[in-house]
Amino acid sequence: MRRYISHQFPNQLKTYTGLLLASIMVVITIDFFLMSSDYAQHSFKQLINKQPLLSFAITPITIVLIVYIAKYYCHYIQGSGIPQLIAANDSRNKSIRERLLSFRVALGKIGFIFMGMLGGAPIGIEGPSIHIGGSIFYGFNRFIKLKRKLLIHSLIAIGGSAGLIVAFNAPIAGFLFAYEEIGRNLKKQALILIALVSGLVYLLAIIYRGNNPYLTNMSQYSFDFGLAWQLLPLAILSGILGGLFSKTMLFLVQKFISHTKIKVIIIALILGLIIASFNYFSKGQIAGSGHNEVLLMLAGDQPGLGFVVMKYIATLSSLVSTIPGGLFMPSISIGAGIGSEAANYYTQINMQIVTIMAMIAYLSAVIRAPLTAVFVILEMTVSLHLIIPGLLVAFTANWISKQISAQPIYEALADNYLKITQRS
Repeated sequence: MRRYISHQFPNQLKTYTGLLLASIMVVITIDFFLMSSDYAQHSFKQLINKQPLLSFAITPITIVLIVYIAKYYCHYIQGSGIPQLIAANDSRNKSIRERLLSFRVALGKIGFIFMGMLGGAPIGIEGPSIHIGGSIFYGFNRFIKLKRKLLIHSLIAIGGSAGLIVAFNAPIAGFLFAYEEIGRNLKKQALILIALVSGLVYLLAIIYRGNNPYLTNMSQYSFDFGLAWQLLPLAILSGILGGLFSKTMLFLVQKFISHTKIKVIIIALILGLIIASFNYFSKGQIAGSGHNEVLLMLAGDQPGLGFVVMKYIATLSSLVSTIPGGLFMPSISIGAGIGSEAANYYTQINMQIVTIMAMIAYLSAVIRAPLTAVFVILEMTVSLHLIIPGLLVAFTANWISKQISAQPIYEALADNYLKITQRS
């Protein structure tokens, strides 16, 4: 048994040196990416808060430019980046993997996300962080030269896991996401290597920037497990909304695919104007990832149903446009908005607990990775003691979403990338 497991590990010292250097590079690169993205979205929000009408000029122009450049010059940088990792891991073709994952792709992702945030796009950073992490680790294969398919695919899954860990300071969620999504077809033995390197990345991240939670510490809020059944309506509602989001997005992405440049520009302009109108009415509140808005809601703020509707439609419009940008944090902010509104009807459960449960339920319904959804949010809020009700709402919402949209959103988009790369 020991010999069989050891066969799944690299046997050269330079491979482990490469993994260490890749881990260090991912931590430094993604930390820079997070800071630059945060600066960009704050700059836009400050400007639009003072002069809301500028959103009608800045946002549509930014969306059109990004869509045009990405579609015709940097196609594999589009979207969140997670479908690219899944497609690369599902493919046995080296040329396809190199188109989807490279140092060049990582640099392009950072630049486009900065541009999108500066233009008011409602996009997140976790999917791009996962794409950047996967691209860096796979890029290091030029030096460590892994040959075996299992190790190459493990390297991609490690990179994706590392990206999520550094972005959200969530080591368990990072590993589980590699298991649920990126490396779902890998042999179980490969998970040992993924877990070990993921742990190394987490340790390096703590040394480099500390161990603060990505959101806030909610460990002081207790929950009576006997009330868990009361959360089922919230999970069902979140499951319906998340399933509809995924189904609508996949339908519109297929509908709006066009190879005519003028149509591409017109569609991007229309979607940009939709996003701009919500930026105007919310004074920039729906722009960016939604990180600050979630912090306010966890502190007891209630932005209202209007925020949920605007963020929902704006996020959908942004993703349909195919501009680079993540889905996790915008979905979490929508879930938080649902929870803050639903909390008015829960007299026996603390508002913060309801908000956290809604975040878990809605994210699980959208990405269809319930274990990841539970742990990423509980780790971001330092509330792992809520794991039982979290699992209940996550799997309930996931099941409801599955009845509406059969194929998970990332898998469906990954299939599109495989088709595109095989044609080109």
